[in-house]
Amino acid sequence: MTLRHELTVVAIFLASCAIQATALAPIKRIKAQTETPADNLFAMASAQLNETASALGDVVKGKGDPTHTPLGIVANDLAPFWTAGQIGSLRAAKELGAEVIFTAPIKPGDAAAQSNIIGNFIKEGYKGIAFSAIDPDSIQPIIQQGIAQNVHFTTLDSDAPQTGRLIYIGTNNYNAGVAAARALFQVLGNGGGKVVGLVGALTAQNASDRVRGIRDTIKGTNVSLETVMVDDLDPLKAENDAAQALVQYPDLAAFVALYSYDGAAVGNALRLANKIGVVKVVAFDLEPETISFLKDGTISAAVGQRPYFMGYLSVYTLYAISTIGPESTLKVLDPYLTGDNKDVIDTGVDIVTPQTLPEYSNYLNSIGIKSQ
Repeated sequence: MTLRHELTVVAIFLASCAIQATALAPIKRIKAQTETPADNLFAMASAQLNETASALGDVVKGKGDPTHTPLGIVANDLAPFWTAGQIGSLRAAKELGAEVIFTAPIKPGDAAAQSNIIGNFIKEGYKGIAFSAIDPDSIQPIIQQGIAQNVHFTTLDSDAPQTGRLIYIGTNNYNAGVAAARALFQVLGNGGGKVVGLVGALTAQNASDRVRGIRDTIKGTNVSLETVMVDDLDPLKAENDAAQALVQYPDLAAFVALYSYDGAAVGNALRLANKIGVVKVVAFDLEPETISFLKDGTISAAVGQRPYFMGYLSVYTLYAISTIGPESTLKVLDPYLTGDNKDVIDTGVDIVTPQTLPEYSNYLNSIGIKSQ
């Protein structure tokens, strides 16, 4: 199978996950689609992200040739977490009239395959590429090669600033770790206790930043992060790791599940061990299984990222960079950029509990997705 065919297979697989994308009404700006009440907290929290897209859309209107501005987004795996990101990217592409391929390595954590996909996009003349770095170090040579050929790069979800990418679009993962630690304080109460973390890979910057945020926040408190178990992006290994942790730490108070599938893995392990409610769970992201465990109280809180906006804003940003240039794009984005170097669009997080889940689900429905 050629790499081009592999990309097509992956794109088709992702599209099959994104049922909502094929059922959307004719595309307009997100603001026009929103049907949630004006006081919906989750809609209000993402208002600036809509504003950012509008600013980019206004400045590129009538400029460039979208039919000759192919764009690519390369995620880090095929997890359901990315379904919302693909829907967002497809919606932005349709609004702009541009071509976008959203793809990922078939094998979880395959950094070499991710570099190969990006290399193929470069060879095929793609104008802009956004990627979620599996390994920031190993991906740097192919990014540098692309930059030398005037390909524009941004990152999403997992950053790689040393590669020379222009902008990172995604969660401030250190702050997300802080939010997870505060959620642990809430669910554990005054008693505190031992916590075990689960994560796909610690080579990715998003993972290391989250762990750092948690450790810094709980330092000096009665909550302790005993260990972080690495599951190599394998949900079955994550479930086995959770089961092992329950044996190794019989007095375990909570899990913090740092990758999107880890919450469901912990939920399954707790169910088998008959420890639902005994051991608390703070999870990252709201994949369908995580939502189910949140509904029944197995998971006490979820730190919801916004992959929909990661995909949506990546397409708008890449198209703007390719059309009006990096300097003009940065000028438009200046009011929305954060970070020490003002090169981050922080998509933020939502803290979702069983009590706030109905309001959150109502918000997701308003933008045409079921989970993220």
